[in-house]
Amino acid sequence: MIKSKTLKTVSMLLVLVMIITAFTACGNNSSKSNSNNAKTSNNTAEKITLQFWTISLRPKFDNYFNDLFAKYKKLHPNVEIKWTDLPYDAIQNKLVASTAGNDVPDVVNLNTDMALQLAAKGALVDLNKEATDEQKGIYIKTLWESTKIKDGIYAFPWYGAPSVMIYNKALFEKAGMNPPKTYDDVFQMAKEFKDKTGAYLYVPDYFHNEAYWGYDISILNEDKTKAAFNTPDTLALLEKFKEYYQNDIFPLDAEGNWTKMLQLYSTGKLGLINSGAQSLSRIKDEAPDIYKNTDVTQPLVGKSGVIDNPIMDLVVMQKSQHHKEAIDFANFVTNDENQLEFAKEAKVFPSTIKASQDSYFKSDTSTLEGKAISIAADFLNKSTDKTLGVPNSGDITSELIKETDEVFHGQKTPKQALDDAEKNVNQMLSGQQ
Repeated sequence: MIKSKTLKTVSMLLVLVMIITAFTACGNNSSKSNSNNAKTSNNTAEKITLQFWTISLRPKFDNYFNDLFAKYKKLHPNVEIKWTDLPYDAIQNKLVASTAGNDVPDVVNLNTDMALQLAAKGALVDLNKEATDEQKGIYIKTLWESTKIKDGIYAFPWYGAPSVMIYNKALFEKAGMNPPKTYDDVFQMAKEFKDKTGAYLYVPDYFHNEAYWGYDISILNEDKTKAAFNTPDTLALLEKFKEYYQNDIFPLDAEGNWTKMLQLYSTGKLGLINSGAQSLSRIKDEAPDIYKNTDVTQPLVGKSGVIDNPIMDLVVMQKSQHHKEAIDFANFVTNDENQLEFAKEAKVFPSTIKASQDSYFKSDTSTLEGKAISIAADFLNKSTDKTLGVPNSGDITSELIKETDEVFHGQKTPKQALDDAEKNVNQMLSGQQ
């Protein structure tokens, strides 16, 4: 999932520039918005309509959301919810058009990268300032802080998909090995596994993600003003990855490529994937023979013990005319009760403390899917949507991918790539100050 998310994030940058430019040009409207907001808040009898945009949830979850809106209407009879659901890519153009027309939605479903970029340009409400302590206090801390920029928080975390390890039992039996538990185990086992089975053990994510998750290497310094990755430890790790790619112990054409990774696994050419539990249904549909030989266990962990949990968020637009009501509605959608119900419907995971501890997640370990959900639930409090927390994070990750790819293809030495990446990233960070 993180692989596809990364690619989509990169592809969205050009459109985001258009969105951000439009918001910047209309920045003076925020004071007008706040004024209107105050007016609305003091007149609770006034009939208002909140525009709520989501990504790819209709028609599968129509019943869930219609019930949700009816429940909210009982509590807030003066508030109407106008729901618009858009495909992932279409929401970009729709946001551009609505901004140009000065008709922005009130509450929008975005991923964390998009939320951070819009927040950095003043397009989103700072929930640390405008939400109540009660509204802010229900979420898992690491997920609540996913959209933190300096002292601001710009989204309510919604649903996520923490990874588990999905592995091919037959291949591990043939290799005479147990699944690895750590990233170090992967390096120790990968060559022998391939020699004995003819299959790859593991497909790495992009190098900076592997360094980040597996070896706790900081990409940026603490105040996010400079690159922090150009260290002897990173150099040694990059040299190791280069060796494994060039000796075909890791498949170079699948690096960071989720679709290719799943294809290798589904054809018996890959021992394991680290992925959300929902991937099991796709393997079951597309490769039933491989599914029969599949089991699940804990995800790979690195030095920090933290696992990846890419999440969807709900943001409140700064140009909304109804900040208070929009914040209340976004918090309602993402509260304990409603997140738990949605998690059951959609087979995803909640971001609130109470909902994540519900016995539902441990209620069925007799099926592969139930076992995966149970394992993932054990790691919810150790999960985070670990982003760079800077406005141009997409540009920075693209730079890191470009430089490390040149290493793996023999076009640049690891040291030169790290030096070049450091120089370019520092220029990017300097430019956004």
